[in-house]
Amino acid sequence: MTSVRTRFAPSPTGDLHLGNLRVAVFNYLFARHHGGAFVVRVEDTDWVRNREGSLEGILDDLRWAGLEWDEGPDRPGPFGPYRQSERGELHRAAALRLLAEGYVYRCFCVEEEREGEDLPGDGSPFDPAAGPGCPGGCRGLPPEEGARRAEAGAPAALRFRVPDGVVRFDDEIRGEISFHGNDVGDFVILRSDGRSTYNFAVVVDDVAMEITHVIRGAGHLSNTPKHALLFDALGSPRPRFAHLPMVLGADRRKLSKREGAAGVGKLQAQGYHPDAVVNYLSLLGWSPGDDREILSRKELIQEMTLERVGASDTVFDPDKLRWVSEQHIQRMTVTELAEAVTPHLPPEAPAMTREELERAVEAVRTRIAVFSDIGPALRFLHPDPQALAAAGEEVRREGAEGVRILQGVMETLSALEEWEAGPINAAIRSCGKTLGARGPALFHPLRLALTAEASGPELAGILAAVGKEEALRRFRLALDH
Repeated sequence: MTSVRTRFAPSPTGDLHLGNLRVAVFNYLFARHHGGAFVVRVEDTDWVRNREGSLEGILDDLRWAGLEWDEGPDRPGPFGPYRQSERGELHRAAALRLLAEGYVYRCFCVEEEREGEDLPGDGSPFDPAAGPGCPGGCRGLPPEEGARRAEAGAPAALRFRVPDGVVRFDDEIRGEISFHGNDVGDFVILRSDGRSTYNFAVVVDDVAMEITHVIRGAGHLSNTPKHALLFDALGSPRPRFAHLPMVLGADRRKLSKREGAAGVGKLQAQGYHPDAVVNYLSLLGWSPGDDREILSRKELIQEMTLERVGASDTVFDPDKLRWVSEQHIQRMTVTELAEAVTPHLPPEAPAMTREELERAVEAVRTRIAVFSDIGPALRFLHPDPQALAAAGEEVRREGAEGVRILQGVMETLSALEEWEAGPINAAIRSCGKTLGARGPALFHPLRLALTAEASGPELAGILAAVGKEEALRRFRLALDH
């Protein structure tokens, strides 16, 4: 196989959404699997919809996801420039070549070309029943007549002459796909103002950049017969097309922003593990060939093949994404996790050294599915004073047994020299054995007095994180009121 080259071609018209990121994930993993190149090419010719700052945000999101590209707007390569708006001369030259060779004709009735849709001057859509040509009959104009009108100043677009019959192309996921030429219809490749349309620019750029695999969403299937014809007309081998299955919401309708179509930046702000997001998105339509669901970046690259991508629609499950994030987080070392949660610590969290933070993280790590969970998980470090007072009252109200246990454990821990989770746990259990208490009877009054909560992470870990002096202070507070 020729060296694999894939591309992700975002439009800077807004935030990068999960659906777009999924396309980037598949292109990245496939290129890395084959030791090829992953290219970012910016499709920024829609001047009306382009939004300032959008491209920077998209590139930042790709970096956050760890999808490092080999060539792009900020990484020059041999096939630049990597902004479509800077490649206009190349597009126009290719269009004029096709005009000279008879593949396209001048059309004088088209005023504008919308994304994927050609509109005649009267605004009515193309009618397949009328044949493949434009409504104004420009297809039948002799080339010399078209040239004469253009030279006289008549605005003219260039429209591709779709041949009669069936247009077929192979899809790596769906097999052979065919469209009748009448359903495709002659389409504009160059507007009357000299700007290329999307469908033409994308093919010219794929040819020039030697893209070998076009991996994209199923929404582009209707564009592909046009692209296949253009590759043929330009005398270039067609790349291998692969159209990923649609991602639907729980109701099997188009994914809503609430479910997952929101910007990738939102996931970053919520603290999802980036490797988990890549892992989960890769599973939307693809399988490693076994029952594994948690795969490292290295494993995903090793296993990614288009043969394992299905054609059926897939459903986005936010709960599953959270679970995948949790599994990746549980694989992190304490040092790695402490580093990752630091930006998500709430303002009210007490100042901590790195050692103190790691001790606290160790105590609550099983309760962290996304990094922003660290705030609620560390509430025990700064409980509400009134809640602590109320918890002490509850311990006393539950009877003398709870007070006796609290007093006994406090005395035992006061004498403990090694303030670590292991020795603390052993000391509490030894004291409980002496007091004839175990399980909830032993730990419930201690937890209430320490955290003002009835449940939570392992108590010994919390005690280690709180520190000896503060833990004993809270126990005394519960006994003294």
